[in-house]
Amino acid sequence: MPQEIKITDEQIRLSEDILLPASRHFDNERLDFIKDLGTFDLHAVPGSGKTTALLAKLLALEQHLPFEDGSGILVLSHTNAAVDEIRNKIGSLCPRLFNCPSFVGTIQSFTDLFLTIPYYKIVYRKRPVRIDDDIYQEHHHVDYGFQKWLDNRPGDGKKLLHDYRLRDGDQLTFRRTTDAFPFGKKTKSFQTILALKKKLREEGFICYDDAYILAMEYLDKFPRMINIINKRFKYVFVDEMQDMDAYQYALLEVLFCQARDVGYQRIGDKNQSIYSNDDALQAIWEERSVKEFNGSHRLQPLVAAMVEPLAINPIPIKAQKTNVDGSPININPILFVYDNDTIEEVIPSFAREIKKLADSRLIDTQTEHTFKAIAWTTQKDGDDRNIFCLNHYHPDFSREQQKLQINYPCLESYLHYFTPGTNKLASIRKSLLNGLLRVLRIEGISHPHTGRTFSKRSFLDYLKIEHPESEPRFKLFVFKCSKMVAEGQIPQALRFFSRGIEASLQKFGTTIKHSRGFMTTSHEGKAPVLDTSPSATTVNQYIQDGIVIDVATVHSIKGQTHTCTLYMESFYQANVGKKGQYESTRIADQLKGIAIDEKTHKYIKQSLKMAYVGFSRPTHLLAFAIHRSRYDSHYAGTDMVKKWDVRVVHKK
Repeated sequence: MPQEIKITDEQIRLSEDILLPASRHFDNERLDFIKDLGTFDLHAVPGSGKTTALLAKLLALEQHLPFEDGSGILVLSHTNAAVDEIRNKIGSLCPRLFNCPSFVGTIQSFTDLFLTIPYYKIVYRKRPVRIDDDIYQEHHHVDYGFQKWLDNRPGDGKKLLHDYRLRDGDQLTFRRTTDAFPFGKKTKSFQTILALKKKLREEGFICYDDAYILAMEYLDKFPRMINIINKRFKYVFVDEMQDMDAYQYALLEVLFCQARDVGYQRIGDKNQSIYSNDDALQAIWEERSVKEFNGSHRLQPLVAAMVEPLAINPIPIKAQKTNVDGSPININPILFVYDNDTIEEVIPSFAREIKKLADSRLIDTQTEHTFKAIAWTTQKDGDDRNIFCLNHYHPDFSREQQKLQINYPCLESYLHYFTPGTNKLASIRKSLLNGLLRVLRIEGISHPHTGRTFSKRSFLDYLKIEHPESEPRFKLFVFKCSKMVAEGQIPQALRFFSRGIEASLQKFGTTIKHSRGFMTTSHEGKAPVLDTSPSATTVNQYIQDGIVIDVATVHSIKGQTHTCTLYMESFYQANVGKKGQYESTRIADQLKGIAIDEKTHKYIKQSLKMAYVGFSRPTHLLAFAIHRSRYDSHYAGTDMVKKWDVRVVHKK
């Protein structure tokens, strides 16, 4: 490299002042990571502060931007939330990091901006209209006869239409794989779908799969782009690497694996890869030089002892969490044993244990608390009621309420508040649908069959089933309105949207009665407000004696830190024979200290990853809920039980 850059102790001290609590310093593990600008992988245990250490490195490097050769820094993560965290914490201090030639964003936004869009412009002489799965699927229009043929194919009609992708001009493969279309090229089904995919591509409607297919095609046909990108970015940091899918991993390898003059650092924890859709990623992520963060500022020793055996990729955890005064935390994990008729008493029992800790001052009441009860799976329509999931512990649980509920002061506000960026049109669409649902709630309109308020999904499903002739027109209406908003035509979009809402109300045999003021009030920059209605704040909460416990899925709490966490076993539909379908059965051997091997079933590994993520959230109390039958079969009388305080749940 023409310019040798070193991160100094003075720069690190400045980063500590910005990022760490008073009088706290980075330890040797983190100092080694921050100062090393070469190519390596960082594996970090839960609560290790890996993102904070990355931010310290970025703060130091930003002082050198742009580098002597005109290059910059590339920082990638899997989600917009992770990118926003980086921007919110250091954006005001690092303006050059967030401007050309550097780039901070998601893997999707990077792929779109640097590869997919440029290549599309070369091939089609224009920009794509939209890169978005929802908009792409909405434009799958075929004639009546072919649609009827698809509908008569049980199970795979929708798959044939939506899930095959255009590749190499005249090939159809399943999503991002090389699996060919199941019927020959001369069949009507192949020709019809091929023509549709070509039409969508030419019109500029691209799904996320297409984005990566086109990106790899670009690099294959124009390999010099790899060198150009390597010269653009001197240092590449990929945070939350474990959440990348295999195709994203492959793209990054093509771009940066062989780059001699690029520091390429992949940061993550393989044991927490619950978002990856590709089971093979575990084997695909080939390690190079590896550093580890073993120290966890979140976990106390008794919790760390439960978490460490669950790791698919063994890594020692050094528990460093203490009380505020520096004293050790010695709260034993709790095993709740329930029966069929006491499952709804599990969360109340957990609340009583938290109250005991608070009364005994084992939880510092001067600090903020977070109490969570979590499970992997939730109840779905048609599920066997004898198969336990999250809704059996907390029957009122709603997936829709997992996200922060925000009410806007008027309908027009829904045309102003949306997330800008790569998914702008999709974000506008979601905001418009939320506005429509708000009108339905104000008018007191609920689902005629379930009696529940509509969600976006249940409303669209209702239209599809009860008013199939209206569903395509409604989707087109939402798309047109979204496009008007994206183009800044707010007054026209509001009038168009209001007329569409009136038409939707007619489907329920009513007109605007109670929402007239909401629909006609001017936006005028009014700020959004949190929905504090009882239905919004309590449907996914259990409250007892002042203890508020949030009820959530494991996926929704990844990355969070809790004071106390209850992990409730749940049924996973895959059939794995003698190992069963509940985590408590699948991970029993590991909780007893038996390591996995190469023959360990993939569903056991999935359960281990879920439990690893869930068990590693709490700073103080970890609890695990197990049915009596599985407790008796796998845990009763074993040495493993001695590590837990066992509580039998009784009916109150």
